[in-house]
Order: sequence, then C-alpha cells, then structure tokens
Amino acid sequence: MIYLFFLIPLLLISCNQDRVKDNSKNEIIEYFIPLSHRVEKDVNEVFEEYWYVPLETRDDALIEELYNIKNIVIYQEDIYIGSGNQLIIWDKYGKIKRYLYKKGEDPQSYFFLGNFTIWPNGDILISSANDITTYSNSFKFIRKWADHENIGYIEAITQFNDSSYIIKNMPIQGQSRYRIINPKSGNLINSYDSIEKANKYISSYTNSFERFEGHILSHGYQGNEILECTMDSTKIRYRINIDNKIPPAGFWAQDGKDYVQIVMEETEKGYIGHIPDYVESKETILLSFKGKRDDLNGIALIDKKDGNARVLENIKFDDNFRWLPKQFFSLDEGWCAMLMYPEDVLKKEEFARRFPGLDEESNPVLFIGKLR
Repeated sequence: MIYLFFLIPLLLISCNQDRVKDNSKNEIIEYFIPLSHRVEKDVNEVFEEYWYVPLETRDDALIEELYNIKNIVIYQEDIYIGSGNQLIIWDKYGKIKRYLYKKGEDPQSYFFLGNFTIWPNGDILISSANDITTYSNSFKFIRKWADHENIGYIEAITQFNDSSYIIKNMPIQGQSRYRIINPKSGNLINSYDSIEKANKYISSYTNSFERFEGHILSHGYQGNEILECTMDSTKIRYRINIDNKIPPAGFWAQDGKDYVQIVMEETEKGYIGHIPDYVESKETILLSFKGKRDDLNGIALIDKKDGNARVLENIKFDDNFRWLPKQFFSLDEGWCAMLMYPEDVLKKEEFARRFPGLDEESNPVLFIGKLR
C-alpha cells in the first residue's frame, strides 16, 4: 500500500492509482512493507535477464574479506570488486585480469579502501577517510585529493556528471552531507545538507548511491528515505516504512543520550532504520532493510505500479537453489550484482554442477541480473 502525505479523497485514489504514484510533482510516496508474511519468488519473477559468473580463484587474487565487500562495478564488461583493502578485476567470463593493493601511508597509496567508482575513461577513484586517490585503469597513480580540515569521512562516491563526482560524508556536526567536486582540480563545486546535530553513532559504511533514469539516488544506514541528489540539494523520492517501525525524526542525534543508550533503545523498540542496499527499475524496487534483530532484517520487493510490497523468504534460482543474498550492489539502471558464496552454492549439488571446480576455498559465483 502507498501512503501519501497530503489529503486526496479516497474515491480518487481508488479510481486513479497511476496518477498518485507519480512522484514527478514533488509528492512524497511512502511504501509500506509488512513483516507479517514472507514469500518465495522465482528468479524469473524478480529478474527479466540474468546470468552467473564463476570468479576465477588464484592465491594472489582471492577475495580476502567476503563479508566486507565495498562495491561492485561493471566497466566495459570487466568486473571490479573492492573487498577489504584490495580491488580485483575479472573479465566478463570471470578470468582474473588485474589486482590492486596499495594500502599505505605514502603519497601514492590509500589509507584504506572505503569505496570506489570508475570514471568514463577508466580511471579508478578510491575514497579513503577524507582522501580521494585516482589511479589509471592499469593502476598507475595519477593524483590524490584531500581536504582534512573541511570534510568528514567519506561513505560513498560516484560520478555526478561528465565534469564532477559526488561524495556522501558521514553525518558529522557542522559538515555538509554531500559535496560535488571537480575530479581534476579537486575544487569544490558545491556542498549541501549541512548537519546541524551529529549522530551519536555511525552504523556502517555502505555503498549508498544508485543511478536511475538520470537521477543520482542516495540511501543507506540511519535513514528510511530514498533521496534524489541534484547539483545543489536533495529531495525525498520515497519513504520506506517497514511495518511502522521507522525511528522518530532526530532519533540518531537525540539530546541527553549517548551511543549505548541509543543502541539499546533501537533494539528494545524494534526500530528498522537502515536501507543498506537498493536497486530500482521502471516497474520494481529491490531493497534490503536492517534492525537490531534477525527478524527485523530482510530483503523486500516492491511493485511500483500498485505499491504492493513483500518481504522475500527466498529467491528460487535455477535447479531449485533457494537463497537470499547477505548483500547486493546496484550496477545502475535496474541492474544489480550478488555474490553467491561457495558454502551456500555447494549445499545444492545440482546447482553446484554448473560451476566445475568450485569448492569451499573458491572465490564466489557472481550473479548479475536486471530487475523486471
């Protein structure tokens, strides 16, 4: 069901559903996701196109932290996966091409790999705390941009347009949440959404940008809203209400409580206030949500046409392999990527036979799909 934040006669809503789902008129659309019933969906009900890529495994190019994947990007059919502090590139068939690990404190290294994006010419921009380090596609150092005085930790980075990129900063008091920067000079083009009160704790880094139909969409931890980022502001595109468990406004920065007290309140009241993963197509939204208990975590599928939303119990892939990802990544314009871990794939023998040589020490199988 969709709740709108203005009054419209009930008859008008029932007779003209298509009109009320148009968010081009600055109307805030709220999608309600009930937790009461979880459903299984066939892979073909969720994705109109998909394939699997078994990622080659080598001792010098093993994904070191499967549960610390920073981002997945497809560029000119090559697959880029950042994990821990490494970046590995495979071709479209899963054959390893290159491996980058330049963690360090020298001027040509990054302090840690926080997030990354690929520029149209193939340059790789890696965010690290309050630095952006740029390498060529062959991993040759190009430049480092830093603003240690005026910028908080960088959560995410992506190309904004042909001449700028946008970064999302942690919500630190006195700082701007979003900054648009010239990639060559490092000059600040604009910044906005100033943080008046700092959050008492930061939940997590997360890939929190999605590109869809010319819009840059922002989402992530400590927020139930999907935002559209422009050159000078954000506007709410959707509000995600998981079973009426949204934290109240100002919850993360409330006065008189410290980090521990806020975490305890979040746990005790069963709030669901995080949207870590998000992909949108013309007809569908796929997102993940998180609370402080397992029963408050999940993945939901939303039909944009009628507002119907359901939490997924499983996705039934080929050979009756039933599985849900722990995390998924937007590849923009309705495409997404999921890493199928070997220990999960090997539980279904018939499905595992699709990937000869796969064992528990292998790199994952990459699922790539386009939402319906």
